[in-house]
Order: sequence, then structure tokens, then C-alpha cells
Amino acid sequence: MTNYDIVIIGSGPGGYVAALYAARHKLNVCVAEMGLVGGTCLNRGCIPTKSLLHSASLLTMMQEASHHGISPGKITVDFQKMQSRKKEVITKLRTGIETLFRANKIELIRGRARILSPNTVEIDGFGPVTGRNIIIATGSVPGEIPGITIDRKSTLSSDEILDLEALPEKLSIIGGGVIGCEFASLYSALGVKVAVVELADRLISTQSREASKKLEVIFKKRGIEVLCSQRVDKVDVGGTVTVKTASGKVIESGKALVSAGRKPVIEGLADFNALGITVESGRIRVDKTLRTAVPNIYAIGDCVTGPQLAHKASYDGICVVNSIIGNAGEADYSNIPNCIWTDPQIASVGTSEDAARASNPDVKTAKFPYMASGKAFIMGRSEGYVKITGDKEGNILGVEILGEEACDLIGEACLAKSMGIKIKDWAGVVHGHPTLSELLQEAAHVFCGTAIHSI
Repeated sequence: MTNYDIVIIGSGPGGYVAALYAARHKLNVCVAEMGLVGGTCLNRGCIPTKSLLHSASLLTMMQEASHHGISPGKITVDFQKMQSRKKEVITKLRTGIETLFRANKIELIRGRARILSPNTVEIDGFGPVTGRNIIIATGSVPGEIPGITIDRKSTLSSDEILDLEALPEKLSIIGGGVIGCEFASLYSALGVKVAVVELADRLISTQSREASKKLEVIFKKRGIEVLCSQRVDKVDVGGTVTVKTASGKVIESGKALVSAGRKPVIEGLADFNALGITVESGRIRVDKTLRTAVPNIYAIGDCVTGPQLAHKASYDGICVVNSIIGNAGEADYSNIPNCIWTDPQIASVGTSEDAARASNPDVKTAKFPYMASGKAFIMGRSEGYVKITGDKEGNILGVEILGEEACDLIGEACLAKSMGIKIKDWAGVVHGHPTLSELLQEAAHVFCGTAIHSI
């Protein structure tokens, strides 16, 4: 029986990145995977949703082409071909990871894993493997709402809705968080009549109230019905799906998406009590280096605290490998970006304006609108803003972007914040013209009182 330096359970963006990073440091690694390589992100999350969203954005661009003097003629949507392309993208990327595993001599063992002891993992259909270290990277699955059954035919989770063979005429979405709003944006763009029911008083409550309100206004302009502060009491499935709220509102549709966040996958993974590992609210307790109470067992990604994001899981994986090779450091999530692929996109890093004001009376914010950007006007995408939140010393506390390419633009803000760049120095960084990146420089100028292209 081979004794590995690291045994990793799960090959999602946390597990496979940890494996590749460890292999680059000459460690002997095996990865146990009971499903498809790439985990949720690649197979049922980030990649398939963004593939479909990109297809939908091309449709929107074609529909708006007449404003640019281009008449594309009759536009049709072949949803099955859209789905085929999505599957092709997934397959190619998954094959790429498997190729990297082979090239780096990472052993991929397919089967369900269970931790038997601090150094032993049993893998169904294979047997036990041993390792000096174990990394739990088992990810998460769609959450559920008590009293609402997901039958996977009419009432769907985010897994099933990705594999629809035909577009429904109407779609009800229960839950107006990130996942719910991304699917609302997607299916509305494809011509589906969409209604979003959210228990909270606003959409995507993880973002600022300004962003939430702006997105709601945009959704409503596009014909998406938005119902906030509404609790769903009952969902009936017959010829159609009927969603009934506590206030008496009734919504009928062909399909309903139940979007209730995600829950960690740790059931059956181990006898955690016997091992001495603590589980709280369904997540594994770890210290700031992502180590459990057992010194050589680590947990990363969605099964521990912190944002449930693919890039956070990858960051966790690298942090753990650094600890194993003697470069221990604490995981710091203060510079992890949030990326929301609605149309328009929303992205942020650091503390939101609302949270910053609640804890610091000297907080200052500065905002620059997309409508003052030459590039945004060229693109016909002048809806949105860049907002910088800082303290009186000019340190960046947070940045929020709502608008075209926000999820790409936030990378610069992450770099500026993580490197401790002062906002006045950010304003002095020359950006290419005309580009959307100028929005960040302009917002920094507004913060410093030296606004150029705004009043």
C-alpha cells in the first residue's frame, strides 16, 4: 500500500488545485473522487452557468445590434445546441485537469472515501490508502427549504435546471440570492417569463443595498417579477407548478427553481467525534491555518467557514499545502472577490459600504458612473457604477462594481486592496483610454476630491 504525502478527498477547485500545487512542490499526492473531476464548479456550477450566460449575452448583443447600424436579421435560439456547447466546454476543461494530474503524477482514485484514522482513508472499490496529511475538500450540494420538495422534474435545484432540454414558458425562482438572480438573468434573456420570490427585503443581501435596489429596478424593467419580503408557504405540482406565498400571492409556471444556498458534503465522511474533529452547523471547524483538531487533517472550501466560492476554495488549498511544506500562514478572506454574473454583473471586494458605515463613522465613499465612461457608451452599456469605500487616511476598505465586465474589473481592486495601495496613489495610476478600467481611476479621483469626468 502506497503511503502518500497528501491524500485529498474531492477534486473540485479546492482539491485539484491543492493537488497540483503540492505536486509542483514534489509531494506525492493522491486524490479520491466519487463523482466527476472538477467538482461542482466545473460540472454543475461556475462553468456551465457561465457558458449559458455567455450564450445569452451574445443573444442580447445581437438583439441590440441595430443600435450600431447592424441588422442581423431574424434571430433564433437553439437551446439544445446551447446546452451541447456547454457540455463540450465542461468536457474539455475536465479532460484538461485529468491531463494535468497525469503529467504531475497525481494518482486519481475513483470512489467514495471515508477517513478511518488520522492517516488512513478507505476508498470504495479500491481499499485503504495512507498519508502523512489528509485534506478534506468535499464541497457542497444545493440546499433545501423545509416543506418544499425538489422532485427534479418540475421543482428543480440548481443542478437540474442546468440540464433542461427545452425552455419553459414561465419559471418561478424561490430565492433571490446570487444563484437565483443569475438564473433569473439567464432565462429572462432567453425569453422566459421569470418571477423571483425572496424572503429577505431585497435581492442578493450580501451586496450593498444600493446594488440590490439597482438590480431589482433593472430586473423589473426587463419584465422579471420581483417579490421581496415574501415567504413561500406551499408549492403544488400538477399540470403547472403553483407557488403560494404567506401574503396570498399565487405564481404559476412550468418549472420552479428552489435556490436556497448550498450545504457542505460531509455526511458519512468520518466518525468525526471519534477522531476528535468538531462539526458546527454542518461545517468542519478549523483554525486559521485550516487545520482541524487533528494536526495532520485539514479541511478547505465549502465544508468550512468563509464564502462558498470556487476561488476561495482554490486559495484554501494553496494555503494548506504551504502549511504542509513549512510555509504556514493564516487564511485571510478580506481580499476575496465576490463575482455575480447577472446582467449587469456585480462584483465586490472588502467591506461593503453598509457594513463600513455601521462600524466606522468616518467612512467615506466615492462613486463614478458608467454613463460617464466613453468605453461604456461605445459598448452601449452605460448602466452601473464603481464605488470605493475608504477611511479618513485614504485606505481602501471595499470596492463595489455594478456594470459591464464588473467580474473582470474587480481583479484590479483586489490587487490594490491586498497590496495596501492608498486611494490617492491609485488615482495616479495611468489607465489606457478608452477602457472600462478607467472607471476605477476616476472613482479614486472622486474620492480624493480631484474628479475629472464628473461634477
